[in-house]
Amino acid sequence: MAISLNTRVSQTVSLTPQLQQSIKLLQLSNSELEQELAKAAEENPLLEFEPNPEIESNLSQSNERVEVNPQSWSNNQASQDDDEDWGERYERIAHKQTLLEYLEEQIHLLKINPEDRSLIAYIAGCLDERGYLPEDLQAIHADIATQLTENTSFNHTEKALAKLQTLDPPGIGARDLAECLSLQIDRTLESIKDNRAAWELAKEIVTSHLPKVGSKDWQKIKQASGKSEGEVLKAVELIRTLQHNPGSQFERENDQWILPDVVVRLKHNRWVVESNPNAKPRLTLNNEYARILKENGQKKIDGALKQKMLEASWLVKNIAQREETIQRVAQAIVERQQQFFSMGAIGMKPLVLREIAEELEMHESTISRVTTQKYLACPLGIFEFKYFFSSQVSSEKGTGISSTAIQALIKKIVEEESAAKPISDTQIAQLLSDQGYIIARRTIAKYRDILRIPPVHLRKQ
Repeated sequence: MAISLNTRVSQTVSLTPQLQQSIKLLQLSNSELEQELAKAAEENPLLEFEPNPEIESNLSQSNERVEVNPQSWSNNQASQDDDEDWGERYERIAHKQTLLEYLEEQIHLLKINPEDRSLIAYIAGCLDERGYLPEDLQAIHADIATQLTENTSFNHTEKALAKLQTLDPPGIGARDLAECLSLQIDRTLESIKDNRAAWELAKEIVTSHLPKVGSKDWQKIKQASGKSEGEVLKAVELIRTLQHNPGSQFERENDQWILPDVVVRLKHNRWVVESNPNAKPRLTLNNEYARILKENGQKKIDGALKQKMLEASWLVKNIAQREETIQRVAQAIVERQQQFFSMGAIGMKPLVLREIAEELEMHESTISRVTTQKYLACPLGIFEFKYFFSSQVSSEKGTGISSTAIQALIKKIVEEESAAKPISDTQIAQLLSDQGYIIARRTIAKYRDILRIPPVHLRKQ
């Protein structure tokens, strides 16, 4: 056997620690950021952190409610009988873990190189609350490529997503419902020996015939699969046991306490954005340490202490960058939605992430992170940034109206209807048509469901 020495050129993903930290901070809510900064200050003596009394009070009240998740996805999950400190276990239970935190714990344990781990963590940060990946993977790859020292192939990003999809809960990282269900079935097929034929048929159905399941068109599924109706129905029952939203158990409570990031005020007949001083992170460099380091000079500084100083500086700079980004995105949204703040939901204009991204010269994935769990306060109430984005519905006048405004019109029509003779979806569609908005009856029904308005026969008194 000959021994040879070869040179090979390969491309690797390299997300710098500063970039990883910047991405993570940007997607955190105020309360999550508070906890992150408190932890950083504990680990780094060069940081001075003053807890926000409003957030601290809310967190202490929230932690009084102990919530235990009885569901387990993994056979190797630690048993309650494990010999561990009870105080640590109680603290872990009392804190309602987020989906991202749960995934990061698993990613940290993966036996892969640090670069791949960073890439998987980046994609995990792009998931929505349901556990789905709403952004196009090509767009995510392009976003990462512009921030790397060396480019990497799209195939590498695809492999990172595939690895993420092997984590718990099953179905995580899917791009649509069919893929979500398919991933769960694949996980089941890996661990069972019996009933495989039914699960394999279930996989075929979710992959190729899922819309027919919604319409209960068993005959077409039977013809396409070559199976009997009994076999099809058995497979459908298995599909119904699967989770549509893998991240649902991590979703926040509807009555959660919110500290708005910005405040919207009317000045000189124009709605403008101001930062909320109560939400501003209270993190600074320790002046005493900084003075000592400056007096001793860079050459005399211990290596570990110098690293702590760099980490402290990065964090303070990234916090400032986070505030500036939130402020810019909020101002861009408010500029485009001036009518909303004066008229309410009926004044909402169609808006998509791409428009704000192009205006601010940022990537859509960055705008997506900024608009999630970030809130503005105005005379109408407190709203998540994401609320101001909605699709466009065309009108006969040639202008567009947002789906949010259409929903507001539907709500207004229903509120003004006669209780003895409520208006049907068809009639609502006609009333909107009279105003120049052509909306299909099924779309009216969908918006009515979103607004939690009962159908006409349940509204009749």
